[in-house]
Amino acid sequence: MLRCVMTKNLIASTQNIPLKAVMRHWLAIPLILFSATSALAADELRGEEFCFPAKDVPKLVDNLSDVDADRRDVVDVSLDPKFLRKDRGAWPDAFYLKKDGAILVDMPVMTEEDGRVPNFMSSVRQYPDSDICVLDPTRADRPIYDEGLYFEMGLSPLFHNKSGRYDMAELKEGTKDGKKFYKKMIPGAVRMFMPDTDYLAVRYDDFRTSGAQIFAVIDGQERPLEPELYKDMHVISFEDLEDWDASALIVKGGAYQLQPTVSVKTMKRFGWGQEDE
Repeated sequence: MLRCVMTKNLIASTQNIPLKAVMRHWLAIPLILFSATSALAADELRGEEFCFPAKDVPKLVDNLSDVDADRRDVVDVSLDPKFLRKDRGAWPDAFYLKKDGAILVDMPVMTEEDGRVPNFMSSVRQYPDSDICVLDPTRADRPIYDEGLYFEMGLSPLFHNKSGRYDMAELKEGTKDGKKFYKKMIPGAVRMFMPDTDYLAVRYDDFRTSGAQIFAVIDGQERPLEPELYKDMHVISFEDLEDWDASALIVKGGAYQLQPTVSVKTMKRFGWGQEDE
């Protein structure tokens, strides 16, 4: 998908951030996103306290605000910092900003129903040179890339329409505009290598949903699709829909979000999360 001959390390060296970490901006922000480690070793554990630098967060959010208004009519980002417990386990014991060993700001999760952290952005902007830390002893022995506890900021471009039906013109515009948002999350020196976001990912609000109900309307009939499941996303190729002369995409099966994205192959190549062996 990426048509370039540069090595990932060479590209990443322009910003002193591993390209794998940069590419994770594309979908959501796991707790490991802003880690400056060069690799995510399988035997590296999360530990009771997990910290990552705060300095990149305001910059990333500000970059996204620069996307033109005419790119936001079909898809857009919605800043909403919150924890997701994909493993249905415990909430973290604490979430705070820390500098030189001292806690600067406590950022408690507001309710156990939604996991939201409403003072996150204001706190990070106030102390950009601090570290964002999570105290989570119940997951201390898990690999550093484990996604059982997930911190999401709402930076993925999502379709405004949640009616369950999308015509092809709407999907085409959304996949095209989605790329503009993702490019804002990548260091300027490598934006030219951003692949097209010509895939569509359905993420059900209930992460346990495995049997997606996704259909293409072909010759007036709803034909069931077999999306590629990766993590909690059911991924479909927009080009496939075009090749089948589909007139619309239908999503059923519960509350969901639809976002333009890259192929599963590209996600794996640039290390969004880790594949279980």
